[in-house]
Amino acid sequence: MNYCIYKLVFTAPLHCGRGDGAVSLTNTALTLRADTFFSAICNEAAAQCGDEVVEELLSLCREGKLLLSDTFPYSDDLLYLPKPFLPLSDHASFDVKNRKSIKSMEWLPADEPYMKAYAKYLDSGEMFETKELEKDFAVFRNDVRACVRSAEEDTKPFDVGCCEFKKNCGLYGIIGYEDKSDANFVLRLLGSIGTGGIGGLASRGYGRFVLETAADEDKCVKYLKEHLNSSGTYSLLLATSLPKEEETEKALDGAWYNVIRRGGFSYSRYTETVKKQVQYYLSSGSVLKNTFAGDIYVVGENQRHKIYRYAKPLFLGVNL
Repeated sequence: MNYCIYKLVFTAPLHCGRGDGAVSLTNTALTLRADTFFSAICNEAAAQCGDEVVEELLSLCREGKLLLSDTFPYSDDLLYLPKPFLPLSDHASFDVKNRKSIKSMEWLPADEPYMKAYAKYLDSGEMFETKELEKDFAVFRNDVRACVRSAEEDTKPFDVGCCEFKKNCGLYGIIGYEDKSDANFVLRLLGSIGTGGIGGLASRGYGRFVLETAADEDKCVKYLKEHLNSSGTYSLLLATSLPKEEETEKALDGAWYNVIRRGGFSYSRYTETVKKQVQYYLSSGSVLKNTFAGDIYVVGENQRHKIYRYAKPLFLGVNL
């Protein structure tokens, strides 16, 4: 399989519910998960090309010929990966000096030296010093917006949680593909999505972005392309996803993982809003000894079509 790494350069604040049951308007996530992107891509494909093209995308993803990752932060040319959900080894010491930075750490640079240093930390308990682990990619804030339903009703203000990315920071994602034309088609759809915005309240100006493709010569891009779908002591999950029922026992054997709630609503320009079935997925950052294929699940139905949720994994081989 081949891989394309793209960047989202945000030109407006991002509002994206965390999907964990929290109040979605006043809480926002830093990143967008693969199922959110897949839904946006399908909606855009239906609007531009019709339902038949959406079915083709579904088929490609089900067969593993087209895969999407979650999005993760970047700063300049440095791409970051989720911190693996692995505990310290039994003989490791507790690093009292750096305990606060260790507790707050969420991201690791996608680079061989940092991954080796983190593997050494897991084995010894001694934290390595690096400013890159203390990076703040965005500023979180609450915006006040107004709701006006009619001239007779009073204006009703409400708060919206959002994040505004700092200069030279944004999100990046990975597309796995067998046919380059499929990846190019997805990139064209993403470019169109960026004009209108992604995430919640896009109609109010949130989530607009410009799409860029990461340079192949960048060290982080080289690292990712070298280790995606490769073997290692563990496989780091890069797409929030869910094994099929018959895959679950083997996938979770020897795994360290975090479970995240995926719920929400399906929005369509053609039909009424529909509440989607709640599922619990393995979060990106989970580490597994046995990989799985996942699936695309039906989580609802509106007046026009079934509603799908993306649950296909993407793995990075790591030695930890």
